[in-house]
Amino acid sequence: MFFIFVDHSFVLGNALTFCRKCGTELVEGVKFCPNCGASIKQPAGLHETAAERIMSESSLQQHWVKRIIAIVVDSIIVGIATTILGLLTNLAGIFNWLNFPFVMGLIYVLYFTITESTYGYTIGKRLVNLKVVRADRQKPNLQSTFIRNISKIHFLLLLLDTIVGFFTSKDPHQKYTDQIAHTTIV
Repeated sequence: MFFIFVDHSFVLGNALTFCRKCGTELVEGVKFCPNCGASIKQPAGLHETAAERIMSESSLQQHWVKRIIAIVVDSIIVGIATTILGLLTNLAGIFNWLNFPFVMGLIYVLYFTITESTYGYTIGKRLVNLKVVRADRQKPNLQSTFIRNISKIHFLLLLLDTIVGFFTSKDPHQKYTDQIAHTTIV
């Protein structure tokens, strides 16, 4: 099943089109969403990359600013949890502060995988009103959230995942691992 965004709409699978702004299913050929009134452009520019769309559309730029805010909030939460875990295990002589980035990466993957598969969002995403969904608009399962979050084990992998997604996806809301997991952020 494929999933493509077109201005204020997205096409899912066999030409089912939904408003990207409010999620209402659209009748083919409409120019405005009957629910929220958003203008719907027809699939003329389907051949541009996500990076090109992000550079030209302020709504997509705002989306990525929200995602950056969300990951900063979640990073603070994971950093505090990792520090507390480090202090507790250091008392027992188990923890080595040189392992901190590796341990934090593992906690990142666990935190994002568990919260997104359970609730559809993390605390950071909830604060900025974002959520993770599958291509069918349902909450993702444990496997798909693990796949989409595995790059969070290290900052450089997450950066690479995001950049590759910008240039390989038609959906400007997806990292590369989102394409593999068939998920997106709305």
